[in-house]
Amino acid sequence: MKSIEELRETKGTFSISQAISDGWRIVSKYLGYYIGAGVITVIISMFVGFIPYGGSILNNLVVGPCFGASAIFITWQISKGYGWTDFGDMFKGFSYATPVLISTLIQSFVMVLIGLLCFFSLIPQLVDLFELSQGSGAYQNQEEIMELFQSIFFNAKTILLFCLFMLAILLLSAVWAFKIHFIVVYKMDPWPAMELSRRITTPNLLRLVGLFIIIGLIVIVSALPCGIGLLFSLPLSIGAIYSAFAQITGSDQPDETSNMFDFMAGDSGSQQGV
Repeated sequence: MKSIEELRETKGTFSISQAISDGWRIVSKYLGYYIGAGVITVIISMFVGFIPYGGSILNNLVVGPCFGASAIFITWQISKGYGWTDFGDMFKGFSYATPVLISTLIQSFVMVLIGLLCFFSLIPQLVDLFELSQGSGAYQNQEEIMELFQSIFFNAKTILLFCLFMLAILLLSAVWAFKIHFIVVYKMDPWPAMELSRRITTPNLLRLVGLFIIIGLIVIVSALPCGIGLLFSLPLSIGAIYSAFAQITGSDQPDETSNMFDFMAGDSGSQQGV
């Protein structure tokens, strides 16, 4: 595995086709575990979502990202040949809760800021729409509300702003795609992990966007037949993104100490045989 200094000084790259093929090769070894853990994650997220007021926020900032960190940790271990020996590792990501939460908050804040910049000119109209919809006005002003709604959302300017916003979010997601990987694999603090993710993804930005688009299409297509295909496409997406990270960082290489002990054991065995 490359050191942090090596990653800062060199520009690694990855292959999209290899990311998908290697990603599937990794997760398919324990596909049943991934599916079981995914079902449990959905159930827990549903219960958390029922918490009044803060349930969805808790899911988006803590529960979801921490389960994501668990998936990264497990996939990392499998790629190094250790396997998924303890099903309880699906909760391993919660041991990284603090840095994962901070990094997610930073990214969410930047996304909100981008949204405000993109739709700032619409704020007065949105305020008018909100005021018209309050209390009994929601029934008395239905015609005016519909006209205002259509004038806000169904025009070329708003559509263009929305497309720019989605493009900015996609690029931001690509730039910080490996922030949690660095928190888990390299045990880095939130901001240094985000900065190193930015550094290694910038030269690979188009590849990452292409990988995200391909994974997105696979997920969408797999969701069509009653969503059954998601049981396979979501683990694939975890493995593919990890594989891209591993190709750049070498995180899938066995530990040097493990290799040394294996060599010593083999050497000792050969001596005994003599």
